[in-house]
Amino acid sequence: MSDWLMKVIRAEAERLMELAAEDADLRADLRDLAEEILAATESLQTRADVAPLEPASRVKPASSGEHSVTLGPPPPHLIQSDLALAPEPLRELTLGRSSPSQSESRSVSATRTAPQTSDDDFSQIEGRCRLKAEGARWAAERQRRIREGTSFEVENAPVGQEIEQWASRLTDCFYWMNASDASATPDISLLDHVGGCFEAVAESFSLVRHRFDNKRGNQKVLERALPLIAEAQSALRAAFQRIGGPDDSDQLQAFEWLKATAARHHVYIKRFMRADDMADPSRWSDLLARIDALGAHDQESQQQRAQLNRLRDELKLVRESSGTSENWRSVFQAVEEMVIEGMPPSNREMRELLLPFLDDLPDVDDLPPGFRLVLREIDRFSATRLPPAAVTGQGPNPGVKEAARLLANRSIVLIGGVRRTDAQKVLKTALGLNELIWIETKEHQSIRAFESSIARADVALVLLAIRWSSHAFGEVKQFCDRHAKPLVRLPGGYNPNQVAAQILSQCSDQLREQAGSA
Repeated sequence: MSDWLMKVIRAEAERLMELAAEDADLRADLRDLAEEILAATESLQTRADVAPLEPASRVKPASSGEHSVTLGPPPPHLIQSDLALAPEPLRELTLGRSSPSQSESRSVSATRTAPQTSDDDFSQIEGRCRLKAEGARWAAERQRRIREGTSFEVENAPVGQEIEQWASRLTDCFYWMNASDASATPDISLLDHVGGCFEAVAESFSLVRHRFDNKRGNQKVLERALPLIAEAQSALRAAFQRIGGPDDSDQLQAFEWLKATAARHHVYIKRFMRADDMADPSRWSDLLARIDALGAHDQESQQQRAQLNRLRDELKLVRESSGTSENWRSVFQAVEEMVIEGMPPSNREMRELLLPFLDDLPDVDDLPPGFRLVLREIDRFSATRLPPAAVTGQGPNPGVKEAARLLANRSIVLIGGVRRTDAQKVLKTALGLNELIWIETKEHQSIRAFESSIARADVALVLLAIRWSSHAFGEVKQFCDRHAKPLVRLPGGYNPNQVAAQILSQCSDQLREQAGSA
């Protein structure tokens, strides 16, 4: 029996024992049930004790040159796919004993309803879930690059060693699950779902943690937030089941904390608390949007409100003056101060203020670090939450057709930002590309792994999404020069019209020369 089912059974048993403290008939029924369980388990144990064991000699090893493959439970090294956590002590079995006195039952009940995961562990679960979200996304990106034939150097993994090893074991489970059908191509999006569900758990915990940290929450906040945690942890469990992975310790701890907190604050959670009522992990993006929407209703401090009003005024000046360099410097400074003073880079209202202006952002190499963090959070948000229609925008203009003529059946390398599947497909189709090789990047990441992709004979040019890349990625130009590939700096978004305009303005002559010599 899985840990999950045993936890569910144990929780129901505890509830029955609490009810039995004041119900004599129920106590009698429970004692009868306990005697039946004890008798049944004793009989099974006796038969197991006398049953002969299968001798080891009956297992025939594969001879040299043979490969024996048996599809069954994953091997032990795949099961150990979780971060190390202290084992949970077994609880004492009390079914079948005489009922305690009323005062004793109240004492025992208080002990049993205490959360196994305390509020002190709250931020630790949130932090581990964020790390695992990065690890799962890294595993998915690694598989996409391998499938595209793009170089992927494990030693340059943008995650810590522990998470890298965890992500590798997650990938092992993913392929073990697909081993029975060698003809089918494994669906890498299943790994994306794991990462997205981990992020949803982390974000939902962050939403509730705000209540505990600031002591300003109320019952209504919990009644709205706890069901979101229930859906997130349930979706995470379902995501692991879909890749054939074992139970995740942080998901189990989230479930235990949720169950205890809901009981302590008398919050009824209608859905996603049972093994037969699980959330859909593929809907993690929608769940994140609902968590984000609820967080936006959280009361902001007067200081944060004043900071947002200042940013709003600075952006108004950008619009009225067509965005002078002085205006943009004021915007950068306003955002930088907000982040330094504690405003989360993912703050929803700050993001909504900046989004309409990002396509007009000037080409600046030395953006303040806080502003760059905000841009990265906006990119992550756009990659996971915006509908496909927001990617395509208006229809293709004549510039797109001209760029498509010059790039027909060739490939492009795009470096920077978070890979957006919809934007990748739209750009590939609009520009008539054979392939769009999108390489995600992290701060301080080595650029050595990029050169093999740039050197490919079918690659016509390299797009550098400077908004999302650190200044160090300007060194990519050395590789482009070495392999005679034009480098196009992409300060705006991924709309085909914008991308085509940058390509034509920065390297149309080189592309025409290439087309003429082909």
